Amino acid sequence: MHGETPSDQSGYGALDVLDASQDCAWILRLDGSIEHANRRAQAMFPADPGPSSAAWRTIWPEESRFSLDRSFNVAAAGQVARFRAFLGEAQHARTYCDTTISPILGPEGQVVRLLATARDVTQTVETQGFLRTVIQLLPSPLTVKNVEDGRYVLINRAAEDALGVVADEAVGKRGSEVLPPAIATHAAEIEAKVLASGEMQLSEEVFGETADGAPRYFTTKTLATYDDVGARHLITLAEDVTARRSAAASLRAALDQAEQASQAKTAFLANMSHEIRTPLNGIVAGADLLAKGALDPRARELVDIILKSGRGLERLLSDILDLVRIEAGQVTVENGPFHLGDLARSVGALCALRAEEKGVVLAVEVAAEADLTVVGDSNRLRQVLTNLLSNAVKFTDAGRVTLVADVDAPLGSGGRARFSVSDTGIGFDAAQKARIFDRFQQADTSFTRRFGGAGLGLAISRELVELMGGALECDSAPGQGSTFWFTLPLAAHHEPVVEATAEADLEPLDMPRILVADDHPTNRKIVELILAEVAEIYTAENGAEAVEVCATVTPDLILMDMQMPVMDGLDAVRAIRAREAATGAARTPIIMLTANARPEHMAASRAAGADLHLEKPITSAMLFAAIGQALEAVQAAPEPVAETA
Repeated sequence: MHGETPSDQSGYGALDVLDASQDCAWILRLDGSIEHANRRAQAMFPADPGPSSAAWRTIWPEESRFSLDRSFNVAAAGQVARFRAFLGEAQHARTYCDTTISPILGPEGQVVRLLATARDVTQTVETQGFLRTVIQLLPSPLTVKNVEDGRYVLINRAAEDALGVVADEAVGKRGSEVLPPAIATHAAEIEAKVLASGEMQLSEEVFGETADGAPRYFTTKTLATYDDVGARHLITLAEDVTARRSAAASLRAALDQAEQASQAKTAFLANMSHEIRTPLNGIVAGADLLAKGALDPRARELVDIILKSGRGLERLLSDILDLVRIEAGQVTVENGPFHLGDLARSVGALCALRAEEKGVVLAVEVAAEADLTVVGDSNRLRQVLTNLLSNAVKFTDAGRVTLVADVDAPLGSGGRARFSVSDTGIGFDAAQKARIFDRFQQADTSFTRRFGGAGLGLAISRELVELMGGALECDSAPGQGSTFWFTLPLAAHHEPVVEATAEADLEPLDMPRILVADDHPTNRKIVELILAEVAEIYTAENGAEAVEVCATVTPDLILMDMQMPVMDGLDAVRAIRAREAATGAARTPIIMLTANARPEHMAASRAAGADLHLEKPITSAMLFAAIGQALEAVQAAPEPVAETA
């Protein structure tokens, strides 16, 4: 198969050059026989043994010969021709070759031989095929345009589905020829921004509809590719976000529904609080009045039972409302100065009576470094300490309960106050400890348990401590008592604090006139009974009546319920304050005496113009203290000046 070609003076000829090539190369006669094959061609296309000049087409697979013959004839006619062939025989193992056939011209310009070269392009073909497959299988719509003429050069199957086009028909056309006018115009605007800024543009489009007729939403990213000359292609990749938008809408609807349910629950609990506190006020206040009279032992015992039961119900109601406020994020920490040692000792004194009844020693130990004025939320701290001490006394039948207040470092230099409550009571094991701070949990959950309670106190205490910046922990063992402790970041306060007295006597004002506005007859009667001997009582069943009574009687003090028919207490207070401002009349002390005990209710009372907010149920001592405080506040205020037109 090798032809002879003379060498030049350098020692090699044209055939040596062909042999050095890594592509297959043949010199062919015009009858299709092989005159010369280089080493690469002989290795890749071994000819069958036989005549010295084998036919070139016979070394190619049968399925490639049609393209080969056509290209051979074109080259024999004087033109360069090309074809691609797949070599599937075992020795080729999936090989693709790109073959070029070029005419070799004689001295007179006629075609005398053909030069055929074949290059192995298997890797390129398979890579391109793989990329085409990936692009077509890509679930995201993908299109590519030429920047020069704006025509599509690639549209994958997902883009066909999204745009409603056929790739074979759309490729080679502009967007305005295959897309709806609005979409084509918007796409052109986005592409112009990409080319002007050189940055990717992100937008949201609506293409087509879902199976149920809803619009399909896509987020599209459009960017350009560049070479040394400039922008070459515009690539748009889209993502179907219909399901995501639907899920987000469903989530928003669920959140709205949950918010409505939460608001409904809050409204229900607030209303139930009002409805429960109203009769409870009659029970507690009535029993308190009875307890002040002369009673035989049996009656005294029954009154004490009523008082204790009423106060127990009040504590349970307050715990549930605290829990709701915590869940709703409505509990805020209020910082103010208070004496830490005095607070700890007063909490201990409050719980000491119950401890003495059980024969348990209750001790309060306040370290000298903690016996000072600090800034913090005294009400929340008192609530937590009272809860812990009450629990310790309840679960201790003999021995000692100790409250210790200390600091881990001076409070003025980054220290924290530390509180611990320890007892010698029944204790609890590790399993009980794991759930002891959970809501509605008891250490003993059996039917034979000795200790009552709703299981809310410790859960509320932990959440309040965390709100104040601490962490409530505990340690215990069965039969060896328990210890609960926490630390708080309380700052030292160096200015004197004027403590308000817990109770104040009602100033003897020559039988002051007091207006009681309440729609519940029991509540009006209770207040009348408490104040019967010290005041002249006027009553009103709603806010409108209260405003009318004020215009004719001019009371010295008003006890105003918040929730009433016709006109509520807040509107009544506003009307009374407006009349006072318009006429220059003296400011009448107003106490909101109501079962609406949430923080927003108290804030609304202050905003309307009330002086104090006293929540039901009440006792005579609580009422007298509030009246005294309101009268003192008004007496200390400057005289009002009438408004002029």
